[in-house]
Amino acid sequence: MAKHYDLVGSVYDKHTKKFQEEEIIKVPGESLNSLDSIDKFTAGFSGFYALNESLNEKYHAKNTFSIRVTTDDGKTYYHSVIYNKPDLVKIASSLKTSKVRTTHAYRTVKLYTGNNDLFLDAWLDVEKKIIEKDREWLYRVFGEKNSYSTLINRYINGDTFDSESSSVLLELEDAFKEYEVFRKYLTNKDKNIVRNLNVPTSNVPSETTLEPIERKYTGSLNFISLDDDDEDEDRYDKEEFFDEDEIRMMSDGDENVPYHFTGRKI
Repeated sequence: MAKHYDLVGSVYDKHTKKFQEEEIIKVPGESLNSLDSIDKFTAGFSGFYALNESLNEKYHAKNTFSIRVTTDDGKTYYHSVIYNKPDLVKIASSLKTSKVRTTHAYRTVKLYTGNNDLFLDAWLDVEKKIIEKDREWLYRVFGEKNSYSTLINRYINGDTFDSESSSVLLELEDAFKEYEVFRKYLTNKDKNIVRNLNVPTSNVPSETTLEPIERKYTGSLNFISLDDDDEDEDRYDKEEFFDEDEIRMMSDGDENVPYHFTGRKI
């Protein structure tokens, strides 16, 4: 399924829990029309404020940036913006376009085949979790209903001493080279699991740095898939989830807000 990417800025109102005044960010000389091109641009900034100050003053009122994804069937959802990752800039600048065989046809993907330490360390971390059969962590990072998780399940459910399992592990390593899969690791590896939790807003500091929250407007959406379109995306009404201050209470730092968080207030 074709996707269109835009870097967008908006104003998040923590009282109404709504994103307003959304606007596509345009930067002279930058083609911000793909996931890797946007990452290559934003990852060079130390954080939200550094990016905001670099933009045209007409965007300075925005208090959150995110990556808007629009599919060819009209569905819209959002990815988090990645900051302060110089190595990611190098990786995003070194991708190779390739065709990957799927169940029904071939599709075009962007792969990283280099030896940057950020990427190599990421795979070693994922490989360790796969060998340990840490299904909970792997699902939290990559989701449960996509082709990468199907490969993970093939490995976990098989005999790790037979040749097929070794072959599956090699397939997982190759599949991890797809930029969208690797990026999913970067944004989700530190994500906390929060279920049925109500955080009192009175205990939240009134002054916090606003960071983008991954969100979507309506319907099911297709996330990352190495084969057919993925159905692993939670459905929620963006007016009912925790506000940004509350979410930050459950995160582990300004740049590790659980962007894929879907906990509802109870």
